[in-house]
Amino acid sequence: MADADRLQRRIDRERRARKQAEALIEDKSRELYEANKKLEDFNQRLEARVEEATAEIRAKNVLLERRVGELAALNSVATALCALTDVNSLLARVIDVAKDVMHAEAASLLLLDEAGERLHFQVARGSAGEKLKAMTVRIGQGIAGSVAATGEAELVLDAYADPRFDASYDEHSGVRTASLLAVPVKVKDEIIGVAEVINKVGGARFDRDDLVLFESLVAAIGVALENARLFDEKQAMAEELREALEQERRLSIEKEKMGAYIPRHVVDEISRNREKKLALGGKSVTVTVLFSDLKGFTRLSERMEPQRVIDFINTYMTAMTEVIEAQDGIIDKFIGDGIMAIFTEQEGGDDHAVRAARAGVELQGRLNELRARWRESRPELCELAMRVGINTGEVVSGNIGSTTRMDYTVVGDNVNVAARIESVCEPGSVFVSESCFERLGGRFPARRIDPIHVKNREQPVQTYALAT
Repeated sequence: MADADRLQRRIDRERRARKQAEALIEDKSRELYEANKKLEDFNQRLEARVEEATAEIRAKNVLLERRVGELAALNSVATALCALTDVNSLLARVIDVAKDVMHAEAASLLLLDEAGERLHFQVARGSAGEKLKAMTVRIGQGIAGSVAATGEAELVLDAYADPRFDASYDEHSGVRTASLLAVPVKVKDEIIGVAEVINKVGGARFDRDDLVLFESLVAAIGVALENARLFDEKQAMAEELREALEQERRLSIEKEKMGAYIPRHVVDEISRNREKKLALGGKSVTVTVLFSDLKGFTRLSERMEPQRVIDFINTYMTAMTEVIEAQDGIIDKFIGDGIMAIFTEQEGGDDHAVRAARAGVELQGRLNELRARWRESRPELCELAMRVGINTGEVVSGNIGSTTRMDYTVVGDNVNVAARIESVCEPGSVFVSESCFERLGGRFPARRIDPIHVKNREQPVQTYALAT
């Protein structure tokens, strides 16, 4: 009996333990089920978030690729602006880039004519490009004409729903326009044309981002056209400057040549008044006139060969001219072996008589130097002696001669006086008239000599010999 009770209690304990175990297993199974369900929900939410993130990344990649393409397009246009000098090639390049980056089926550039009344197709890309080049658009006609009239860019999502759209261009080209962008081309706020892109490839429509990008590209067209205008303007200015410089160079050469034949001040006067016709006439001025002559040259030249005579004259005249011009004298003419020179008043009020007297004395000194050089090589030339006569007075200065052949010189009684003084001058001396001597103010040692008689003058002319 006792054994049976113990067995029964053991069986009851085991039964309770089994129930407890079954209850525990049921609780754990329920917990595991709920955990699995939570895990499934989490996985579903995670997958949804991964898909959302992936879609967002794909969208951003697409946008990034678009922006990279846009920047590449703008860089390409900027490079073209720097590299291409032919404006037509540059405009075509910009339109080609716009068509590619906008993924458009067609693109075109229309420019206003000189009258500002019609747009002409400058560049046309797409299947109907060649057909469009022969067409024009009146200001206010269609979308392009409207943009040219208002200066406002247009984004047209449905061309045929827009009352401004002119379908005749589609009929002519055989292309149906769905959506389009039209942007005015401006140079310094002046509308000079319109650029268009038509129909996105694949049937999509243009959006506001497309319009912003297209406006940036079209701005380059305005820059290109303005640069081309400035380049042409600068090139024309450079050509004008080159021609002016070349003309000035030729005139300088001609002036240099003329200076060997006519007095330098006459050449300068002609240059200053090159647009004016030279006329005969003169004016009264007070000047100092110098005449010089070589005694013994005529007899000597008869024994010399002609070429040696020319060589001597050129050497002699060059040396004497240097002396006269050093004193700001003007060689009026060469008369055989003689010289006629004029000394005029300069700015600052210096006395031309003093410069003429100084030149006369220095002429004698230069001839002495030449004779010293010739003493061994050409002793026959050492026989030569110079006479110098100088007079100061009023003369008539101007163009003398005929309307077809004239000479700029001085004439008058005082010129004759200077010539007469030179003719009676002692060889190796410098004779000056009293009117000249009075202006020297004692600067030159001199001696009084007998008066001389001059043709057509009642009173003789008092003369002085300067120390040489």
